[in-house]
Amino acid sequence: MPTVESYIGSPSVNPYKLWHVLLENNIQTNLDSVCELAVNLLDAKSCAIVANYPEHKIKLAHYGESLNVSDTKLALNTSNECRLIEIPQQNSHSAHSHSWRVTAPIVLSSKLQFGWLIFDKTNDQPLSPKEITTLEILQKNIVNHLKNRKKIIEQEKINELQATISKLNRDFIFVKDEEFKIVYANDAFLNIYPAHLKDKVIGFTTIESFDEADAEVFLAQDKIAFETGQSKIIEKLHAPNGQYITVETTKKRFEDSTGASYIMCVCRDLSEIEGLINKLTKANKDLDEFTSIASHDLKAPLNAIKRLLEWISDDCKDLLPQEHAENFQLVISRANRMQTLLEDLLKYARIDQCDVTLTSISLESVFEDVAQLLDIPKSIIVTVDTNNTLINIPAVPFKTVILNLISNAIKHNNKEHGEVNISLKQSVHHYIIEVSDNGPGIDPKYFSLIFELFQTLRSRDEIEGTGIGLSVVKKHVTNFGGKVEVSSDGKSGTTFTIFWPKNKQNHIHSSNSY
Repeated sequence: MPTVESYIGSPSVNPYKLWHVLLENNIQTNLDSVCELAVNLLDAKSCAIVANYPEHKIKLAHYGESLNVSDTKLALNTSNECRLIEIPQQNSHSAHSHSWRVTAPIVLSSKLQFGWLIFDKTNDQPLSPKEITTLEILQKNIVNHLKNRKKIIEQEKINELQATISKLNRDFIFVKDEEFKIVYANDAFLNIYPAHLKDKVIGFTTIESFDEADAEVFLAQDKIAFETGQSKIIEKLHAPNGQYITVETTKKRFEDSTGASYIMCVCRDLSEIEGLINKLTKANKDLDEFTSIASHDLKAPLNAIKRLLEWISDDCKDLLPQEHAENFQLVISRANRMQTLLEDLLKYARIDQCDVTLTSISLESVFEDVAQLLDIPKSIIVTVDTNNTLINIPAVPFKTVILNLISNAIKHNNKEHGEVNISLKQSVHHYIIEVSDNGPGIDPKYFSLIFELFQTLRSRDEIEGTGIGLSVVKKHVTNFGGKVEVSSDGKSGTTFTIFWPKNKQNHIHSSNSY
């Protein structure tokens, strides 16, 4: 809701301890001129424009004899219509001496009563039709001046906000004219110059000392921006302060109100990001090396150990006491578990290398494929009810997710008649897949734990597993910008819900809103 302040600003106390409003010269001159016109055209002794602040009635402009606004204080507080008021003359020797004052409200288009146009008449006669028309014109004139003033205030606020944004922006922002001279630069840009060079930035090209060849290279992107409207480049720079930085520089051409062309340049320092990319590249290289070592240097001796154990078991099965034979089988079981763990680790390490090609598939066909890799007991029924709805999704990682969720549901189901249900819903941006079972459930306090590597809620001697399956699920889903949720009361059944973004082919590693 507009206020008086939004048109002329807030009042302050002047050196005489009186409330006043400081206006720019042009608006002050315009309002004073209105008062002068009122005196001349309406045969008035004096005229004033008064602003209606909530706590104060403040005189903005005045012309003619002294005019005391306090004489009409009650009328100003109660009247929204043009009124003729009798004002006693306190300095007159006559007991019947009065003057007549007109208070005309200044109402803006927003229905805000901004204030009043007040003038003292030389007689007690009502305003004539001609005077009323003149008064209405003066009121409209005041309203137009105030609207212009409001626009100026709004533009000043915008300019101040833009200046603040530019000042606080960490990007290097500067503007060049057609002679390649810098006409504006924000603090971030100026701060890359040593103190003794800062006064050689604005109004300069900063390449005054370059030879022609170096200057041509330096200005190449500027010329492209002026000619085509835009240029963009990632480059390594030796900044004036001695730092070596990597920046992404975008330059766009624009014209001012006179038609003069400029380019706005925004340089974003990528040095920190580049450092993180280098660290990530090294980490990925280390992971690839680990994968290579695990594939060859660990799997080979492990397979040899397994074969040796199996040979010994076959050769000595009739010689060993039953207890020793059982212990020997336990050792073989541990070796098999280690091999499974190693294979799962390799799969987890290679998640980012899987095929992400989008494929139109149904959950029914996905289940048919993964069922061949599962040992589904006859006591457990898996149902998929999506009416063969096709979804456009990266098939390889998605099948891995469904495989691990079904495997997890089967592995932990302790019911005589187990059930696993797979369903599909769709939102505007996501495929929503639910895999639910009627197993023992998961205590809510373990919801975050179950997605961590190697975490199992039951002993591996009770249920064979590596504790990697749900970690694989979460990593695949989050790699594509999705999320996985689990719900259970910890007693009867668990539901895993996958939110998989539609049409996401590339790994994006970001957290989205759902």
